[in-house]
Amino acid sequence: MPTNNSPVLLKVNNLKTHFFTSDGTVPAVDGVSFEIREGETLAIVGESGCGKSVTALSIMRLITSPGRIVEGEIIFQDQDLVTLPESAMYSIRGSRISMIFQEPMTSLNPVFTVGDQIAEALIIHQFLTKEQAHQRTIELLKRVHIPEPEKRAKTFPHELSGGMRQRVMIAMALACTPSLLIADEATTALDVTIQAQILELLKELKQNLGLAVALITHDLGVVAEMAQRVAVMYVGKIVEEADVVTLFKSPKHPYTQALLASIPTLQTMQEQRLNVIKGSVPNLYKALPPGCRFAPRCPQVFDKCNQEEPPLIPLGRGQTARCWLYESSPEGVTPVATPAG
Repeated sequence: MPTNNSPVLLKVNNLKTHFFTSDGTVPAVDGVSFEIREGETLAIVGESGCGKSVTALSIMRLITSPGRIVEGEIIFQDQDLVTLPESAMYSIRGSRISMIFQEPMTSLNPVFTVGDQIAEALIIHQFLTKEQAHQRTIELLKRVHIPEPEKRAKTFPHELSGGMRQRVMIAMALACTPSLLIADEATTALDVTIQAQILELLKELKQNLGLAVALITHDLGVVAEMAQRVAVMYVGKIVEEADVVTLFKSPKHPYTQALLASIPTLQTMQEQRLNVIKGSVPNLYKALPPGCRFAPRCPQVFDKCNQEEPPLIPLGRGQTARCWLYESSPEGVTPVATPAG
C-alpha cells in the first residue's frame, strides 16, 4: 500500500493541451497539475468531455494534429516527457508507461492474432526472440486468467468476447512490466458481471506487481472500489482532489457534491427522482466567461464566482477545491460567503 512517503513516480505541472480547429481553439486540458506515487491508484473523474482522456493521451504523448501540448511539464522518473524527442518517447511508451484503452475491439488489430500482437511489444521493447516472446505471451495470458492460453493466443480479436479482449489488452499493457498503467475507461464497454471481473483482475495485478495506476473514469463506483486518491475534473481543470474516503464522506466543491448526489443508492425510493446537475457544460469553442467555470450551473453561486476564477484552495489533510466558498487563513479554511439560495 503506497504512503505519503512513497516516491513520486509521475508529476504533472500546469499541463495545457489545446486543439486548434477552424472553429477556434479548444482548451481541452487547461492547467492541470497532479502527482502519482509509486504503487498508488489515482482516479481522474468527471463528465464526458471534461478532459480526462486528453490528459491521459498527453502523458503518453499520443496527441495528434490539430491537438498540441502548449504548456506544462510531465515529469516521469526525472524526465520531462513533453520535451523528449519522439525516439526516446518510443522506448518509454508501452514499456515503462502502458495504457489500456476504452474499446479493445478498436485498439486491437483485426488481421493479427492476439498472441502476435502481445509478442510484438516484447520483441520491440525487450528484444526477445520470437520463441521467447511466444512463451512470455502464454505466461501473460495465464496471468490475466484467460483459459487455454496456447489456443487463445492463436485467435483473432473478433473471435473473443468483450471481456476476453479486455484481458488481452491488459496482458499487452503488462508485457514489459511498466511502472505506470493508465486505464482509460477500461470497463465502460463491458456488462456489469464482466466489469467486476476486470476490476478484480486489475486489483490483483496491481497488488502483485506494485503498479501505479492512473484510472480514467466517470464511474464513481469504480473509483470507490479501486482508488486511493481522486482528482475531479470539470471543463479542462481539476476542481477538487482528495483521498477517496475524504472525497466520498466530505466533498467540498459543489460539482463534486452534485456528482455524488446523482448516484442512486439502495435507499433511493422507486418513485424518487434522481438528482441532476442543471444546465450544460460550457462550449469550449467559445471564449469562456470570467470567473468559475461551474458558476452557471452551481446552486451555491455568489457574486465573486462570476468575476474571478478561483485557484485550488488547500482545505487540509491533502484535500483541495477550486471554489470561492473557502479561503485559506492562519487558522485553517473557513467559508468566505453564504451561498445564495
